[in-house]
Amino acid sequence: MDAPFFDDLSQALGMTLLEVGDFRVTPLFLLKFVVLFVALVALSRFVRRRLVLRLLRNAEIDPGVKYAVARIAAYGVWVLGLLIGLPLVGIQLNSLLVAFGAVGIGIGLGLQKIAENFISGMILLFARPVKVGDRVRLGDVEGTIIEIQGRVTLVRDNNNVVYLVPNATLVSDLVVNLTHNDRVVRYVFDVGVSYNADPKTVKELLLTVASEHPALLDDPPPDVLFVGFGDSSINFKLRGYCKEMIEIPDQLKSEINFAIWYALKEAGIEIPFPQRDLHIKSGPAVTGSRLATVAKVPKPPQTGV
Repeated sequence: MDAPFFDDLSQALGMTLLEVGDFRVTPLFLLKFVVLFVALVALSRFVRRRLVLRLLRNAEIDPGVKYAVARIAAYGVWVLGLLIGLPLVGIQLNSLLVAFGAVGIGIGLGLQKIAENFISGMILLFARPVKVGDRVRLGDVEGTIIEIQGRVTLVRDNNNVVYLVPNATLVSDLVVNLTHNDRVVRYVFDVGVSYNADPKTVKELLLTVASEHPALLDDPPPDVLFVGFGDSSINFKLRGYCKEMIEIPDQLKSEINFAIWYALKEAGIEIPFPQRDLHIKSGPAVTGSRLATVAKVPKPPQTGV
């Protein structure tokens, strides 16, 4: 290619598109900025997915901790890359201070929620009150945390529905973390049997059901509580611990209820249903004279159609 082509290309890339103070936005600047952005995206993904997670794959660390370390490492790549790359692109640090001032004004004018959620996301990653893989309950929603992003946290329930929960909600509101210390969760199964049943026999049957189910743990062991006397039944609670089926609690309860029903039926123990005794109180006797009066009441005439 001849020299005039390169001269024209250089002139086109250096053409001023926008001028802010001493800073000029040119096609060359935009090209450098796009290359820097793409490089940082690729590098941060490489560090998070390939480098950090691969190094920690065989480490005996909680998966939530691995995720937090990888995410923080990716943010570190962004910060370091911007500090090194922006001056190379042509943006000086004093210009950044002006930009940060503009961002501060924007936050004051309406970006408070975005900034609050981003800072809350950093708190979740560093302090880890909840982490990826935890089973949490938020009001009527119960699910597993699958990802913590910059603005929202993704929670997936048993119906495979993903809820986008703002990070600030997880920091400031009441959150029940069912697996904060470990993944062992206790479940309670209510059982009512007939008053004719022997409570000790019922207890032994319930403990047998718990011991035969593979998902319920032997340590801590299951136990049975005699909780009280109902209108139609004596009531028990079977309590068992589980760590394998915490994401499908309805299936666990269904399997245990099936087993309890068949165990009680085989033992001849009745599961009663609510019953009420109805007592009819007789009214005053109808005298013969009144019967005669009623009999004399003429019937209404019937009309043909």
